[in-house]
Amino acid sequence: MKSILLICLMVVLMFSASYAQNYEAIIDNADFTVNNKDVYYNQTPVDKLGRGALNTITCWAEIPGQIFKVSEDKDPVTGVFLGTAEGTVTGIVRGATGLFETLTFFMSPYDKPVMKSEYALKSADDKINSYFSANSTF
Repeated sequence: MKSILLICLMVVLMFSASYAQNYEAIIDNADFTVNNKDVYYNQTPVDKLGRGALNTITCWAEIPGQIFKVSEDKDPVTGVFLGTAEGTVTGIVRGATGLFETLTFFMSPYDKPVMKSEYALKSADDKINSYFSANSTF
């Protein structure tokens, strides 16, 4: 148990030392004037943490999204079976990348999501809306 704690402490110290060197270089070359248009609130560690947590929690939304996508491309019966399989795999990958982003939220880059689309619910919503607009009988 002590060896695991020692390894964790060494990893934390390694990351903090590299950040301290980068921070010193930034401070030496810094211009401390702030223009309101230059501040991007969606490119912060908190945004990466939120994106990762949300994707981990909502990874299940890939299943209905893939069902509707495959149903639109082929037919509804194939969509149910093949879409469920594809959605399960995509959901597992989405959950794993969400967990990765949650655990590495303190490391840059903050504005580059691992998967496209950035959020599982956005991806599922786009696929469902595409299916209903293509198969609309109204």
